[in-house]
Amino acid sequence: MSRLRNAPLEVRRAYQRALAALPAKSTVVFPPRLDALTTVGGVMIDDRALVFGVHGGHPRLWITTDSPEGPNLLGHFSGLVNEAPDLWICDHEAWPWVLSGDIAAQIEVAAERAWRDCIRNCDG
Repeated sequence: MSRLRNAPLEVRRAYQRALAALPAKSTVVFPPRLDALTTVGGVMIDDRALVFGVHGGHPRLWITTDSPEGPNLLGHFSGLVNEAPDLWICDHEAWPWVLSGDIAAQIEVAAERAWRDCIRNCDG
């Protein structure tokens, strides 16, 4: 039996692994009011200021970009409570920046750190 017979299956598996490693594109139907978010952390990544916030009515760790024009919703992080974090990008114009280099990985690390700090400071 030749290896070519299993090639389509191997290609599909490699494709699925590559997709799973990417952050997901998302559209938030009812985003929170950005001025109502409680800031729990912030970080500079690649000359962009990111701010992490929470909102009682929207149980996620929200990510905004801080700019002179005002805050802009970049996306959110879900799955932090059950330790299965997932990065969702809502600002589709920022998609090329998020996928460049290791920006997505840096955002994930910073978001997890902000979440742990928030839990530690809130729970004591």
